[in-house]
Amino acid sequence: MRQLLDQWSHPEFSSIEGFSELLEETGLVLDHVSTTDWSKETLPSWLDSIWQGIIRPKGLIKFGFSGFNKSVREVPTLLLMRLAFGNGRCRFGMFKATRANVKAAEVSRDRTAMAKV
Repeated sequence: MRQLLDQWSHPEFSSIEGFSELLEETGLVLDHVSTTDWSKETLPSWLDSIWQGIIRPKGLIKFGFSGFNKSVREVPTLLLMRLAFGNGRCRFGMFKATRANVKAAEVSRDRTAMAKV
């Protein structure tokens, strides 16, 4: 997991459940946030990303050696992502919520009050 975070300069990951709770705590959604795990559905895209670079090399060639080098360096990371999503170490979450009808000032005030508790 550390390899993936370092390689892509990716922000820390969050669990689907944890992120859903954070969304609900903002006060910007009505009721609850529904979630779905789409990891299985995204699996083909990791290897296809590599394949697209092979069958459509225009992008690799367009940016010269530097662009080619960066693209080739992404291959191990994409393979790691495919492995992580395939074995359950990473999950791809989808979120659905209805936006609450609140003003930004109200949310800011509520968050400040919550932080003081």
